[in-house]
Amino acid sequence: MPNTFREDYSLACRDENYERLEPIYKWNIPEVNLTALDAEQPPYDIGLQNEPDRPAPADNFLFWSFGKNPLWLNFSNPTILNLNNASFDPDYVIVYDNTTENDPNNPSRWVYMVITAPDTSQVDSKKTFVPAAHPLHLHGHDFALLAQGNDSSQLPNVPLKFDNPPRRDVALLPSGGYLVVAFKADNPGTWVFHCHIAWHASSGLSIQLMERQQELVEMMTDERLKEPRRVCDNWNTWFSDTSNHWNPNGPFQDDSGI
Repeated sequence: MPNTFREDYSLACRDENYERLEPIYKWNIPEVNLTALDAEQPPYDIGLQNEPDRPAPADNFLFWSFGKNPLWLNFSNPTILNLNNASFDPDYVIVYDNTTENDPNNPSRWVYMVITAPDTSQVDSKKTFVPAAHPLHLHGHDFALLAQGNDSSQLPNVPLKFDNPPRRDVALLPSGGYLVVAFKADNPGTWVFHCHIAWHASSGLSIQLMERQQELVEMMTDERLKEPRRVCDNWNTWFSDTSNHWNPNGPFQDDSGI
């Protein structure tokens, strides 16, 4: 019979206590200065944005956004078929890793991100901030959780943990709070980093991380892209016949595409 019992726990929307998340397989992250990091890349502030022409003109919906725009993909033109692009549609919200060095201990081999969920006192010309928590999930990686807190105004004075920080692929961004994460850019691909609340992701709360683009171009040969092209061709054949649409006389796409 069990001789232990569960601890008392809170019903609050929060992760396990940060101090208790200690990886058994230890890792150390190259140190960076948070102030310098903020100067190089402003925080990713999560909020609601008005997109008056999406999914149809004059709809005037509000969409959750992670980057500069709420992510909105063209189902017929996925990122994986556009790897030679020097630029992308802003609605694809492509973020480049900007890594160039092969030394695994060089900070440039790592991507560092500051993510906030500002409270309603913060003002932005494009976004409306509301009190909400977001479980954020990164594809293709475990990330180091360098810091996590409930008050985004504490930035940039938050101490970062580089010596064996928590290893996650999902972490809760607290309402009004912040996350500071890092991951090693060693997996060429286009990886989505998105909220795991379904309707938040559906409305665009995601970015696409374009990682080691040139290596990805070399990896994705014509043979490897044959299947994505076949599927997209079949989709385009189906989509070109509006009688297949759930709304033949109006907009078909009502989802971000992830």
